[in-house]
Amino acid sequence: MTATNDGLLPAQPGAGSTSPRQADIQEIVMETARVNDTEIAYEVIGHGEPLLLIHGSNLATGLVPIAGALADKEPPLQLVRYHRRGMGGSGGRTWPIPVRQQAADAIGLLDALGLPSAHVLGYSYGGVIALETALSSPTRVRSLTLLEPILAQVPSGPGFLAGMDPIVSLYDAGDMEGAVTATFAGMGGHRWPDLVAATGPGALERAVRDTELFYRDEFPVLKAWRLDAARAAAVKSPVLSVMGTRSGPFFDEGRQLLHRHFPQCVDVDIADANHLLNLQTPEPIAAAIADFLRQSVHVER
Repeated sequence: MTATNDGLLPAQPGAGSTSPRQADIQEIVMETARVNDTEIAYEVIGHGEPLLLIHGSNLATGLVPIAGALADKEPPLQLVRYHRRGMGGSGGRTWPIPVRQQAADAIGLLDALGLPSAHVLGYSYGGVIALETALSSPTRVRSLTLLEPILAQVPSGPGFLAGMDPIVSLYDAGDMEGAVTATFAGMGGHRWPDLVAATGPGALERAVRDTELFYRDEFPVLKAWRLDAARAAAVKSPVLSVMGTRSGPFFDEGRQLLHRHFPQCVDVDIADANHLLNLQTPEPIAAAIADFLRQSVHVER
């Protein structure tokens, strides 16, 4: 394993520390591990129950605020945050990248770190990857926390995806910055630059660079992926669904689909948040996750 700078801040003295504070999480020099024939950038913070954090599209640093908020919660956690294949500091910018490959990378990173299993958290497209990880390797997932996964098979799925056509048009025209701006402004309003900046310096520039991966590869993959009953039946671990109260019917239908396949699923609603909840409300989300994990660990023991 080798070290590489996260691109958030220049390397600082003591940057390899595991001190559980948000500033430290943003300054850590990320390690890299060889996972399924590519280099995956990751960081490990803290000691305790392992929690793998799988970010969404466009913003590889999108879970930095939640990681920071989780770092001082109980139970003590070993946070594993990484950049998915093709994004941020990780390699593998080749197409296509199926969901099953992303899930294999998640398991491969656990293998590289010597972790036989972990709690898994996924946001947006990362929630789909977290689901695929649990479906394909159910014994490796201690619990599953899903922050508004993109489940295109729900009734309002076609309309939701069609609503992204103007952004896709910007991508098709080669306007990556315009596509990123439209994506974040549509959810974050005038505050979106500050929300993105909270994930670390350089985050917007990386989002512009990485947006090609979403519109060229991940968006078509999202349309085709399905949560199927046969594989879901093998998942016995606890499941938490986290949703913003302003996120709309598409995500509400997605939650209903989760309940149909996972009777053990429990819900947490985050007030006054939408699909940008990972940046808007990291503290209440972290509190809900910590409470869920405390109960999950208690059940395990």
